[in-house]
Amino acid sequence: MPANYVTMWGMLILMALGALCEVDFHGFSLRAAYPADLSKRDALHRCGEMDSAFSRFSEGDRETCYRAVLPASARAAPKPGAGW
Repeated sequence: MPANYVTMWGMLILMALGALCEVDFHGFSLRAAYPADLSKRDALHRCGEMDSAFSRFSEGDRETCYRAVLPASARAAPKPGAGW
């Protein structure tokens, strides 16, 4: 196997590990970005359509979106054990 392939695969593995570390250290969560609650999922979709700068991966953007789009009763925290 040529050294080019070893270098390429080594760099890809390092990039993947770097992405995993970024996810772990900054609390990134696909579960939060794509919630099981359909009303929250719809709210995030609507916020994304209204604002091109909106990021469902940002906790602050999600909270702002929920406050703007959802009624107070739908924003309440889910019961323990609910969802995923």
